[in-house]
Amino acid sequence: MNKEKENPRRNFIKKSALAATAINLSGMFWENDAKAMAKVIELSSDKPASAQKTVALIANIYRNSAHADVIATKLFVGIPTDDGMVAPQVKIVSVWIDQIGDNDTGVRIAEMNGAKMYDTIAGALTLGGDKLAVDAVIYVGEHGEYDKSRYGIKMYPRMNYLEQIFRVFDASNKSVPLFNDKHLSYSWLDSKWVYDRAQELKVPMMAGSSLPFCWRDQPLEHPLGVKITEAVAIGYHSLDAYGFHVAEILQCMVERREGGETGVKSVLGLGGDDVWKAMDDGRINLDLVNAACNKIKGREKGNMRELVKDPNAIIVEYNDGTKGAIVLLSGFVNGGWAYAADTAQGRVATEFVLDGSMSYSHFSYLSLNIQKFIVTEKPTAPVERTLLTSGISDMGIRSLVDGEKIETPFLNIKYSAAGFEPIRPTAPRPEGQSIGPWPPKGYEFIIPERFKK
Repeated sequence: MNKEKENPRRNFIKKSALAATAINLSGMFWENDAKAMAKVIELSSDKPASAQKTVALIANIYRNSAHADVIATKLFVGIPTDDGMVAPQVKIVSVWIDQIGDNDTGVRIAEMNGAKMYDTIAGALTLGGDKLAVDAVIYVGEHGEYDKSRYGIKMYPRMNYLEQIFRVFDASNKSVPLFNDKHLSYSWLDSKWVYDRAQELKVPMMAGSSLPFCWRDQPLEHPLGVKITEAVAIGYHSLDAYGFHVAEILQCMVERREGGETGVKSVLGLGGDDVWKAMDDGRINLDLVNAACNKIKGREKGNMRELVKDPNAIIVEYNDGTKGAIVLLSGFVNGGWAYAADTAQGRVATEFVLDGSMSYSHFSYLSLNIQKFIVTEKPTAPVERTLLTSGISDMGIRSLVDGEKIETPFLNIKYSAAGFEPIRPTAPRPEGQSIGPWPPKGYEFIIPERFKK
């Protein structure tokens, strides 16, 4: 990776590094753990807590290992990274949670950190007043109990809750940075409405998956303007649950191609033997699939077709002729993610690596990007990426269920990846504070059951 491109990311982490005025390590962690966490890049804090950007957290559900936990808890108490603990430069001051169950941890964490719980989204944004009273909003609309659509898609109420956020912005004649976790909505029409409404209100908006910000082994970032003829992204699980993440892997890479993003002409969802047939007839490039899978260090050994009982895929045809494929291979990739492409410079491939420790530190790098976005009011990734992946995911599942290719002139979404400066780890795999110790002293109740001995 180009070192000049890495420096702004490293510098932002340095500027945000843990400082005595922000967090007291010895008070947060057990003595030995505090010493281990003393690997801090630089003691620097130009802003006292009172000058930090204030944030309203809106969440579907907040329990251990849910997205609200692995994002917001880090912004409450500290962000574990390869380079050490990074102090939050934003302050969550208000919280609204849709579904508070017996396993909820969000109410307790909010109280421990002086954030007030509110009964309504508007209340959290206005701090109980009449007008917007926070500097930014984070909406984590993942997890929780919600009905499924006729296509088997979980109908998260993202548009509904984002609309309530937009209403406060509109009534206050003011918009502030808004981060939306994962897709804009389960439905393309709802996603487009969210995007259009944000544009109308001039909302600085950022959205998407943690995958574009995680480790890459081998380090790979396409140079802007590279010619890409074909690309595949690999993942696992179902199209509804994880297909979006794989779409984000594909899109965060191919959007850098020659001419920028041109939009999607059609999508075709496939399942079962139809996936193997597509690999056999060339609609999905089997050589690229193998190149990507071979980068996954934890994949199973053996025959892919024997190990994968229920493969799924979405074939993506871009308007400029670029070919893309999203392929889910549960049982073979063993929780792995990867990407491969044929470019003018040759074939390239990399594994997208997540952290399997209690830290869930791939969300640390997502949190760093959210924080940078809020502090600078400049997204570190184009929201149009997530608008497009939301559409690809919805149409891909519809195509699979209906059994036919869907022409998608409405996905004629053009944008450029130029000018964005995401923060990503520079190591190929998690190391240092990213893999622990975690959680902080007093937060042992957030340890997921699978990590308890």
